[in-house]
Amino acid sequence: MGRTIAGAALLAGGGAGAQAGEPALQLTVEPQESVLFSHRRDACEPWDIPDTPTRAFRDAAGTIHVFQSHHRARASVGESFGTLRHACRIAFQGGGRDDPASFSNRSWIAATFTQDGRTVHAVVHDEYHGHEAGRCDTAQADACWYDTLTAAVSRDGGESFEPAEPRLVAALPRRAEETRGTRAGFFEPTNIVPVTGGFAMMANVVAPEPQRSGNCLLRTDDLGDASRWRAWHDGAYRTKLADPYREDADPAAHPCDPIDPAALPWPVTSLVRHARSGQWIATMKGRRSGADGRERTGVFVSTSPDLLHWQGPALVFEAPLMGSGHPCAPERPIGYPALIDPESPDPNFATVGDRPVLTFVRSRLEGCELGTDRDVIMRPVRIAAR
Repeated sequence: MGRTIAGAALLAGGGAGAQAGEPALQLTVEPQESVLFSHRRDACEPWDIPDTPTRAFRDAAGTIHVFQSHHRARASVGESFGTLRHACRIAFQGGGRDDPASFSNRSWIAATFTQDGRTVHAVVHDEYHGHEAGRCDTAQADACWYDTLTAAVSRDGGESFEPAEPRLVAALPRRAEETRGTRAGFFEPTNIVPVTGGFAMMANVVAPEPQRSGNCLLRTDDLGDASRWRAWHDGAYRTKLADPYREDADPAAHPCDPIDPAALPWPVTSLVRHARSGQWIATMKGRRSGADGRERTGVFVSTSPDLLHWQGPALVFEAPLMGSGHPCAPERPIGYPALIDPESPDPNFATVGDRPVLTFVRSRLEGCELGTDRDVIMRPVRIAAR
């Protein structure tokens, strides 16, 4: 381990015309829209909702599987993005246990990757809510929210998944009861991308000191062994991620360094590599005041030649946001943005050409609350060098 990302990840084309702080690529989101998933048309039950960014792969027969669901994971399947049909069969769900040490609580398939179209590895976003187990007052739900990343695997091309062993991918070196008082853990992993000698992803870490919160970069050389993931720290993938329920872990001994917080100030929701330039593109939702002093919210992107040094962010699509803190204010807020190219030759859609699409979830508010009525929208994007 302990190696920096090399080879394909270090292609640095596309940045020559960018000014300092600007992304190396210019993304233009076009106004026309199409619907990838309609809750009113496609949902199999009320809480069959899009609750992650778009994740997709092709199986051995070339069929596309898209996972973008709640903690009962269902896939949309088809020969192309235009022919996807949402399946009501549950492909995976967590155990719903009240024990944080089980790492089998409420579980979302958050990333997938296949090398042969038959065995599909998944990284799972696992949420433990202590207030549901009576560990905290229900009015303090965030104070008992503890997240980890776990592993699952499919042996039938993505039709069904089961927990992998070992299961734990990433946890804070603290137990749930040690973080009580604030939401904490590894949240919202990106899609998995290939890098020289292995695979990488980002995850957003929310943690008490000494760990700094931000986007951590993780790498493994073996998707079949969850214990092989390492976190970037001090110039290399040095940090082995501890299981706090198997050992008394020293938080100072298991750090990950947030990657370029100025350019990646919000959770990264997708990572793709622009094939022509070699630049990586990170997609985020966020809010920022412009030179005119007006705050704008929506989808932002940053770019990088190596996953470590980033330029941006730049607002590419202005829209109200889900979870904005003012649920009654915005009309039809959005969340979970991802950049994906339906024509990518990559079976895991980790690369994009010059004409990908931006996908995002758009919600219809129920009174002042985010509810179940959510759709997945696609908008065409044009990519050009600055």
